[in-house]
Amino acid sequence: MEITGKIITVMESWPLQLTVETQTDLYHVVLRSDTQITQKGQVADPGSLRPDLPVRIGGQVSSSNPLAMNAQMIEILQ
Repeated sequence: MEITGKIITVMESWPLQLTVETQTDLYHVVLRSDTQITQKGQVADPGSLRPDLPVRIGGQVSSSNPLAMNAQMIEILQ
């Protein structure tokens, strides 16, 4: 599944967790140790994820909650 939206919150726990607002829903996103983060085609650090950034996230939706996902890739769209 892929979503595009804006980061609302970054929970600095491990694993890192994000709340992302799309046009229709709020998603809870958990980063994995192998989540690929990119910005302008370059590898980015998880520390660059912050509120108000537009992002595209691809990953696996939770079987117990359709608004929760494990991120396989995050592209910062700014």
